[in-house]
Amino acid sequence: MKKHILISSLVLLVLGGCKKNTAEIKNLRKGSLEAIYKLKEVKTKKILLDSSTAPSPQYIQIFKDSLKIRNFTFLNTYNNSIYFYNYETLKFIKKITYDRKGPDGILKPTGYFIKDMDSIYMFDLQLNEIVLTNNKSRVLKKYSLRGEGNSKTWYKRYPQYNTQTVQPFIETTNELLLVGQFMSVPDNLISKNKFIAHLNKVTGSVTYSHTYPKSHYGYNYNWEGGYTIEVFPVIHSEEDKLIFSFPVSHDLFISDLNFNNYTKVYAGSNFANTIHSIDKDREKTSRIDFSLNIMRHDNYAAILYDKYRHVYYRFLRKAIPNATFKTSWKKKPIAVIMLDEKFNYLGETTIGNMGEWRWQNSFVTKEGLNIEYLDDDDIDEVALTLKIFNPVKL
Repeated sequence: MKKHILISSLVLLVLGGCKKNTAEIKNLRKGSLEAIYKLKEVKTKKILLDSSTAPSPQYIQIFKDSLKIRNFTFLNTYNNSIYFYNYETLKFIKKITYDRKGPDGILKPTGYFIKDMDSIYMFDLQLNEIVLTNNKSRVLKKYSLRGEGNSKTWYKRYPQYNTQTVQPFIETTNELLLVGQFMSVPDNLISKNKFIAHLNKVTGSVTYSHTYPKSHYGYNYNWEGGYTIEVFPVIHSEEDKLIFSFPVSHDLFISDLNFNNYTKVYAGSNFANTIHSIDKDREKTSRIDFSLNIMRHDNYAAILYDKYRHVYYRFLRKAIPNATFKTSWKKKPIAVIMLDEKFNYLGETTIGNMGEWRWQNSFVTKEGLNIEYLDDDDIDEVALTLKIFNPVKL
């Protein structure tokens, strides 16, 4: 978050002030939705960690190996390693460790996609590039995401990437997609700055697609970057479209894989209120203004598809209306909204608060919706804890 705010501030200094407009995004179906399902916790998994590993890893991927064994893998940014565990037995399998310097160096990996043991794609945050590696810790190729010429001001035209479990690499037939974000989207660039990088796995070419919906991010609305302009993607159940959850929208935005010909579908909470942008000019917005706007408003987050139960899960970071600048972000409640394949509302469940759940580490298996739980009793951080939820009828 501090990194986002810092980069946002630098961008705003360059762009200067704009005429102020304030967004008012209403939840037109608040209070009228009928819940028929809720989430129920059905199982707990504890993965024992070594002394070099802490809970809340940056990135998790479930990978099925050549023996059809489901590997629970995660990134340890402390020692530049990917760890492999058997998801069913929870036994440690191996780890792959990468250098930070030299010809096989990866400076700051924050995400990855394991296609197979000969093709492991890593995202290097330090250089904003995708690095193709293998299980022998060798770097095979590098693909820059800084645009042509690698300009020092590339971030004005090209996205940055907060790779995490709920914002993963997405594989299509010929490409790997990486969905990023901009720290600020001035009105004159709203239809130009594209936030998805498409890496062609055969040619190595990188192209870009999809812009922010002007209805929510245009008109010089002041969201002040970072938290409120994250982009959460998922492949549509029919696998030929992308679905986007934007934090400030009660709707989901659906589009083709390569073009943002958006269609909106309502996917809001029965309890979420109107979401407002910051009612100040950008150059007059303080960090306190930014924090209070986030704390006092509902903000949507990740969208996941459960192919085993044919439902979508959409996360909501619920408002604390009376929050002050001293209110901890850890107190912000987390809810999960359930939708069927046609995006009809099924119900929603508040599971706790952000201090209890690392909701960013959420994924779906045949067992259910897995969410990392932050166990206060584990003071020595010896295990990574997953709670597994299933939808049940009310």
